[in-house]
Amino acid sequence: MHNAAAGYWSIATGAKLESNVLCAFDGSFCAGLLEAMTQVVVDGESLLLVAYDTEYPEPIHSKRPVPDAFGAALVLTPDRAPNSMARIDVALSDERPDTMADSMLESMRLSIPAARCLPLLSHLAGADGGRTVLEYLDVSSIVVNVEPCV
Repeated sequence: MHNAAAGYWSIATGAKLESNVLCAFDGSFCAGLLEAMTQVVVDGESLLLVAYDTEYPEPIHSKRPVPDAFGAALVLTPDRAPNSMARIDVALSDERPDTMADSMLESMRLSIPAARCLPLLSHLAGADGGRTVLEYLDVSSIVVNVEPCV
């Protein structure tokens, strides 16, 4: 089921490049970001990271209800491009994850796995960059340093 979006996208756009689809329960965004960053560094090529969730079908829905759809995408490049917004560095950590000051955004972050990226998106949207800790696994998190491109 979760391979369908990548398959439909490649058919609709005629894309013949490879795609990877992964799922790591509530840690899916961080797992995807770590995988994507690794590929960018190792292969030296740009890629598109897409994270999305919609309501799961039963019996998964009864185990992990998702109240609404959410999606985010990042184009990651090995080198700065003319339209680059920021440089990001990622590392594993055991720090507690950041929360959102806005209670509605925090509720979304906690209830939709793909929305775990909201603290990162907040830093990317700001002009000052910064550091954020994202929830990954029960035993670890990831630290993302965001340095805006000026």
